[in-house]
Amino acid sequence: MSTLEIKDLHVHVETKDGIKPILKGVNLTVHSGETHAIMGPNGSGKSTLAYTLAGHPKYVVDSGEALLDGRDILKMTPDERAKAGLFLAMQYPVEVPGVSMTNFLRTAKTEVDGKAPAIRTWAKELSEAMKRLKMDPKFATRSVNEGFSGGEKKRAE
Repeated sequence: MSTLEIKDLHVHVETKDGIKPILKGVNLTVHSGETHAIMGPNGSGKSTLAYTLAGHPKYVVDSGEALLDGRDILKMTPDERAKAGLFLAMQYPVEVPGVSMTNFLRTAKTEVDGKAPAIRTWAKELSEAMKRLKMDPKFATRSVNEGFSGGEKKRAE
């Protein structure tokens, strides 16, 4: 059983304009067997958190802790972190059999808006969005990433 604990994590990057704080007090606990989705708008720190945990040198930890089974991963090399199971594999999105794209996207919208859209409203919004993106409506009925081509996976993102 593994547990990942992130406590009051503060991280910055150095830009041409100086130091830019990105993570400002992140707290998260993930127990073995749990699945969590980290969601938020562009620029909110999702990738920064992932890269920081993986040990990317661009991201500087100012304070806080990140523990894997009680071990301080911030003191581990990127190789040690990868061997412990902390690495990025975004080019291989997870397939979620039995969860349609429609339900997945509605759940994501619910999380963002704080309430679930009415089914009829959601169906109309999804249909309009798919038309704008020139996507086959059947795409929405498929299970998340299951059997998707590389291009379909990118469009689903």
